[in-house]
Amino acid sequence: MNQSECLHADWQLIGQADASKGVHSSVLDEYRNDCAEYAVLPSRQDYHLGYQQGLKQFCTRTSGFFYGKKGSKYRGICPASLEAEFLEGYVPGYELFMISDVMTRLRISVSDAERDIRKIRKLISTKEQLLISDKSTPADRQRLLGEIKRHHREIFWLRQDADDSRFRLMRQKSEYDHKLRTLPY
Repeated sequence: MNQSECLHADWQLIGQADASKGVHSSVLDEYRNDCAEYAVLPSRQDYHLGYQQGLKQFCTRTSGFFYGKKGSKYRGICPASLEAEFLEGYVPGYELFMISDVMTRLRISVSDAERDIRKIRKLISTKEQLLISDKSTPADRQRLLGEIKRHHREIFWLRQDADDSRFRLMRQKSEYDHKLRTLPY
């Protein structure tokens, strides 16, 4: 926090905002360190009063679902009386996040394979031009032919990888959609 923020802080409002975003209350120690430089001592009582209000907003099933779905890690801040309800939302939300994360990695894998195939096709085209060139010796042609064959095998395996990733992506998408349909949110 800067000097102005420390001097004009509404500690109850800050506590409420922190809790409603899922921030652990230990962040007050960071505020205390930041504001000590300006001879400002945060009001622990006001902060905790606001924090308790913020927990009531945060520790709900709906909030838990959206908190988990965006991939946020739960830090155990909900009181025991509210935690079960929060986790009822958080767990399926986090599961959706994890599936979505796998889908993202699979999309990247497909994209990378397609990019590599395009690069190899350009190499093949260049080498085919060299292969039929009058300047190529029989030894050059033999070497180029071997390289072209090797590049075609590389493309075959890249296609296999891409197809496998596409299949896995479809399964993940189906699982994601199924989970989404079965949630009461």
